[in-house]
Amino acid sequence: MTDDPRPVWVLGGGGVAGIAWEVGILTGLADEGVTVTPQAILIGTSAGAVVGAQVTSGTPLADLFEHQRGGVAHETSPALGLLDLLRLARAQLFARSPEQAARRLGRLARAARIDDPSRQRRIAEARLPNHAWPDDADLRIVVVDTETGVSRTITRHDGVPLVDAVAASCAMPLSATPVSIGDRRYMDGGMRSTLNLDLAPGNGPVIALAPSTAAIGPWARIDRQRAALGAGRRVELLLRDQASKRAQGTSVMDRSVVPALVAAAREQGRREASRVAAALSTASHP
Repeated sequence: MTDDPRPVWVLGGGGVAGIAWEVGILTGLADEGVTVTPQAILIGTSAGAVVGAQVTSGTPLADLFEHQRGGVAHETSPALGLLDLLRLARAQLFARSPEQAARRLGRLARAARIDDPSRQRRIAEARLPNHAWPDDADLRIVVVDTETGVSRTITRHDGVPLVDAVAASCAMPLSATPVSIGDRRYMDGGMRSTLNLDLAPGNGPVIALAPSTAAIGPWARIDRQRAALGAGRRVELLLRDQASKRAQGTSVMDRSVVPALVAAAREQGRREASRVAAALSTASHP
């Protein structure tokens, strides 16, 4: 563990609903004076990559909230069918490591025939108010190599367009085409873990927003990833409350639930603010 005391915000995956929930949570926290400061490190996976790019774009959080509350017509809600879900589950069966599971998922991703392969990038462009990496924020986006199964964390220093990084982190196998970056093809960072909590660097406090707790293997379980950070590290994990679960319903890709979900999440964020503020108060800045 490196000696970096800055706070870390870990933003997990969870589809269209995950974007709405995280924007709502962050808005509710901000209502109570708890914000993501420029000194913070942000690690985004899938939906969390979108939200990380949004909140560091210079767009006021209130505007991001209103955009969600007004509906997200650019989302196409491409929910996977039962057969595809079974194929994804089978690929992960008995995998002994995240890389082995991801290699199997990557084979499915590369072989899938997607009717509109450019859709993923168009949606990423529509989701982001600014297509340039932020100069004043430490944003890190998790993607997974479809061939090696190894995860990669992309930053502004890598020379990868922000839209490509976000599109890759959201490229769910069988639903979207993997994104080419250099000579590699990348897919959803959630194919390693929906949260990737254990990737939080340094030793500062961690605020983790987890719209999904699904685990593709034992290595992706939140409790195991939490343990990897060490017992002495301050970690506050925010999960969907009952009101947010009711507002979301059963599909993470149903865009019709977004207005109600973002409003429910805002109320939850207000209630969570005191414990998040307490955790952040332990941080110092180099």
